Amino acid sequence: MAKKGRVKRGSSPCPPHEGDRGRTLSVFGIALVLFIVAILVFIFYPQKEKPHKPPEVPPQVAKIEKPQLPPSMPHTLRPRVAIVIDDMGQDMKPLRDLLEMDAPISVAVLPLLPHSKETAEQAHTKGREVLLHLPMEPKDSGNNDPGEGALFTNMSEAQIAYEVKRDIDAVPYIKGINNHMGSRFTEDEKLMRIALMAAKDNNLFFLDSKTTGKSIAYRVAKEMDIKAASRQVFLDNKEDVNYIKAQILELIEIAKKRGEAIAIGHPHPSTIAALKQMLPRLNQDVDIVAVSSLIDSIKE
Repeated sequence: MAKKGRVKRGSSPCPPHEGDRGRTLSVFGIALVLFIVAILVFIFYPQKEKPHKPPEVPPQVAKIEKPQLPPSMPHTLRPRVAIVIDDMGQDMKPLRDLLEMDAPISVAVLPLLPHSKETAEQAHTKGREVLLHLPMEPKDSGNNDPGEGALFTNMSEAQIAYEVKRDIDAVPYIKGINNHMGSRFTEDEKLMRIALMAAKDNNLFFLDSKTTGKSIAYRVAKEMDIKAASRQVFLDNKEDVNYIKAQILELIEIAKKRGEAIAIGHPHPSTIAALKQMLPRLNQDVDIVAVSSLIDSIKE
């Protein structure tokens, strides 16, 4: 009989699996501590902010939403002037002199003259704008002959329509029409409508030379939905270089006040000389443009 309190061989003093349970609790405790530390680090450790990346925009949208001003934008805000030299077509020398100038001076060619077609062709080839200088009846026709192809107030509507078409056909490459003389004709609203219809049918603009303060040509052209403008300065009422230079200065001042202005001159040697001398001043103060650039923006 064994003694009281003796343990049998092979038996354990601890409850079964007690050691494993201790180890499990130790691992769980360590994991819990690590989890808590990780949370604290996440909360209190300063996070490095990632740079903001804007959403991608399709190229076609980007072009619309991010316009870039062209470098020349301030230049386009300069005053603009157009200069038209009338009465071209009789002689080629004035055209050669004008074409030597580095400026887009427009030429208005009289129809049915010896060099009308040649003048228009050469001007067009050199990039100059061509107008038909349409002859019209003046108030003093006895002392001022408007020339061949002229429109008179005693003509029938059919005669006027025919004559305008003949004049248009005589001068190639025209972009518009301005009146030669016409102080009487441009005051006649009914007849001006007939003449202007030919301009509309041929998609031509009309520049009112304003040979009379009572001209209704500009108003009628606008009523007929024709692109139109009016002259502001006559350069050479006097064939004097100093006078013409003063008129060019007046053109510049008007353009500065209004933004734009149109001048008309003639192929006189004094006019050509004054333009050559004043070209640096013009280029300094204004932009010289083809007359079509100012059509519909220049009013009376």
